[in-house]
Amino acid sequence: MFKKILVPVDGSRGALEALFRAVELAKLTGAELYVLSVFKHHSLIEASLSMVRPAKLDLPDDALKEYASEIAVDAKNRALKMGATEVRAFVKGGRPSSTIVRFAKKRQVDLIVIGSQGAGGEKSASFLGSVSQRVASQSHCPTLVV
Repeated sequence: MFKKILVPVDGSRGALEALFRAVELAKLTGAELYVLSVFKHHSLIEASLSMVRPAKLDLPDDALKEYASEIAVDAKNRALKMGATEVRAFVKGGRPSSTIVRFAKKRQVDLIVIGSQGAGGEKSASFLGSVSQRVASQSHCPTLVV
């Protein structure tokens, strides 16, 4: 039924719940599990607008990418401990919802399992987070919102 399952993670409790569900589905179906952590890209202009001017201008992307990598590796390790056998971790920069949808389409994912509320904690009138709502409405494949 499912050959490739994508679970976006951001370190939130909702993402961990989604990871748990995705691992259970992967174990039942023998699917490969893709863990994806997305960090928001910042431009040089955004970095330069800081009121504090360090001698060397570090890009926020570097720190955000490193943090996203830690989240992805932690989620992969958790999935393996829960019994998933094929797990791959990825880190991408960009707008979370569109990056998740593009990644899923490019990798020909059969199912996306996503937490209803992520680290951003944004709620809409439907009580879904804005990212999960956008992913569910724009995805080419079924999306399970946990």
